[in-house]
Amino acid sequence: MTTSARSVLKSLVPAPARALWRRWFGWRWLRGDYATWEAAVIAAGVTSSKADRVVAAARAVRDGRAAWERDGVTFAAAEPHPPLLAALQAAAAAEGGRLEVVDYGGALGSAWHQHRAWLPAATAWRVVEVPALVAAGRREFADATLSFHATVDEAVATGKPATLLLSSVLQYLPDPMALLATEAGRGWRDIILDRTALDPTGRGRICVQHTPAGLGGGCMACRVFNREQLLAPLARDYELAAEWPVAFDAVDGTAEYRGFHFRRRGAGG
Repeated sequence: MTTSARSVLKSLVPAPARALWRRWFGWRWLRGDYATWEAAVIAAGVTSSKADRVVAAARAVRDGRAAWERDGVTFAAAEPHPPLLAALQAAAAAEGGRLEVVDYGGALGSAWHQHRAWLPAATAWRVVEVPALVAAGRREFADATLSFHATVDEAVATGKPATLLLSSVLQYLPDPMALLATEAGRGWRDIILDRTALDPTGRGRICVQHTPAGLGGGCMACRVFNREQLLAPLARDYELAAEWPVAFDAVDGTAEYRGFHFRRRGAGG
């Protein structure tokens, strides 16, 4: 089937029907329902790090052989994620045209490279990542815009940016609620959650994500959140400025993926 034929077919079949088809017959990304995070970690087993794959993709971007990369997969043309871009642009507007972001779990600056053509030249993008990626980032990819840090405390040591980005990361953390509570208390003006897995049944569960071999393979513990529980740490001090579906992540009908832009109450903008 050609790409255009697939596009036509996709436009004719309602999204719920496509999700049901994926759930019954497609690759099952999210498997199991575990009582604890520790049980899911044990079930996932030991998976080799994908750091080498991410570094290789980031080199292709740096060297001009790709426009941007996500999860170690390269893309030839610049293609922003419109609702995330809008949230980042709104954050920049509230900063008077300057954008300062801490990107928690941001790999080697994937989101920055994806959106840089549409973001202010006056941008500081501080990535918080695992040690292997921090080391690679500092060695090969740090520049006047990008910097790499082991913790949020380290990233804000020279002055706290106004915006925190959490994209496709909360569902892979052992205690995401504690992180959100800590960061809400830090007083960011804007907190952006993107590509976050929600349970359409509303129950929430802990599972194991199985990535196809063509995308690097491997298994890892993963959460599919109850929406209210996920957003509870932000409810007191933040108001929802925007929300959006993330269709390109909706590859498993047992989860839906959404993004949220929260602004601190009374911050204006």
